[in-house]
Amino acid sequence: MNSNSATGVLRRVTVIDDDEDGRGELMDALSDFQYEPLEVTGRFENRIDELIARIEEQDPGFVICDHRLQPKQMAQFYGSKLVKELVARKRPAMLLTMYGSSDRLELKRTRFHVPVIVDRDMFRPEYIGHYFEVCAREIALDPVDERKPHRCLIRIDRVTREHGIQIDAIVPSWRPEHAVPIPSECIADELLNKISDGSYLLGDVNIGARTEDDLYFHNVDEIAPPPKDGLD
Repeated sequence: MNSNSATGVLRRVTVIDDDEDGRGELMDALSDFQYEPLEVTGRFENRIDELIARIEEQDPGFVICDHRLQPKQMAQFYGSKLVKELVARKRPAMLLTMYGSSDRLELKRTRFHVPVIVDRDMFRPEYIGHYFEVCAREIALDPVDERKPHRCLIRIDRVTREHGIQIDAIVPSWRPEHAVPIPSECIADELLNKISDGSYLLGDVNIGARTEDDLYFHNVDEIAPPPKDGLD
């Protein structure tokens, strides 16, 4: 979809950003591409349902949400949680983030449920049609190739438990030499005390993902035997 087709339900785009300047820049960029930008302001603390209700009142075709809503006290929850809830309610939405190192593991916790995450510096309003399509297809249970889950072997590369459990793993069918962090929340609770370095698990992974930040882990709920002959 290009800017000339920014009509109908997709034309109305709600922007959620605690920073007034950042929100204004996004809204100006959307206006330049003939979208009708809408905003929600206020302080919502932990009242995510109240924020969602405000968004639903506007009935936008798409929602763009910043990840960190806490600095200016708009909300005590992350934008990733809001986008997850909106998509679950079949409201197409995307997340913007600066991808700071402290955010990466937090984003991984909800990555399965958040179809589109874009580095804020890389966001372009002319790509909204693409972002919308990725979300809409996922809501319709027909995800794009980069988001399709595949039942895969996952090899635990390293587990540490000194300061809470930290897990790095390799997905051989994605990148056999590249270890990535997995939030413990993505692994079934009953398996967490059973895994160690070298353990194999089975889970759903989008091995079509282009980058580590796009990779998700879901339904990681089985111990698997090592591959025969040591092959992955």
